[in-house]
Amino acid sequence: MEETETTRIRDVSPGPVEVKGTVHGAQDASLRTTPFSDTDALAVHVEVQEWHTGGEGGGNWKTIFEEETAEPIYVDDGTGDLLVELPADGGLNLEQDEWKVEAGDDPPESIRTYVENEPELDLPEGHDIGPLSTGERRRYREGVLEPGEDVYVLGTARETQAGWDTRDYVIGGPTADGDFVLSDKSEAQLVKEGKRGGLVFLAFGGLLTVVGLGLLVFPFLPV
Repeated sequence: MEETETTRIRDVSPGPVEVKGTVHGAQDASLRTTPFSDTDALAVHVEVQEWHTGGEGGGNWKTIFEEETAEPIYVDDGTGDLLVELPADGGLNLEQDEWKVEAGDDPPESIRTYVENEPELDLPEGHDIGPLSTGERRRYREGVLEPGEDVYVLGTARETQAGWDTRDYVIGGPTADGDFVLSDKSEAQLVKEGKRGGLVFLAFGGLLTVVGLGLLVFPFLPV
């Protein structure tokens, strides 16, 4: 991402490309109504996470459901328009609103309706034991891309048939490195997120290395 220079849309050619601009839909496109916030949007990312308890009172949030949907999206940077198609495996990275539902609590009506109509989800069962409530803790996240928002796009552009004397392009696939990003975040914020994720991965890898060495050395330690 840091190595890819931003290209003006009028200068786009086939291959990996990074563009920035504002988004709008096709002239005849209808907007989607988001499930939780009831917002008119070009794209929406829904994520449902559940709290899984670990040892010694710890735990972590685990994603149990994720969905990305989008209408045809055009990016305008002042030099031209460019169509962006979301790949089959997604690529949205949007600012998210969050609704947390504690164990035993009833979710907001919009969330209940969404869960009841989604075959891959069901409402968690909760039980009251005296003053305590048991059951799954969940958080429901919604990322929304609205018309007129500023976006960052990274992917591969391909040529499309526009006319006998014109050429158009669409960004609709990942780069050779497997990267595709459509985001309402700034490039600087995305780079920071990527570095933070890389540091976590390195720290985890270092921990596994230490544990592995310990297991190798332990049998040879004097008793």
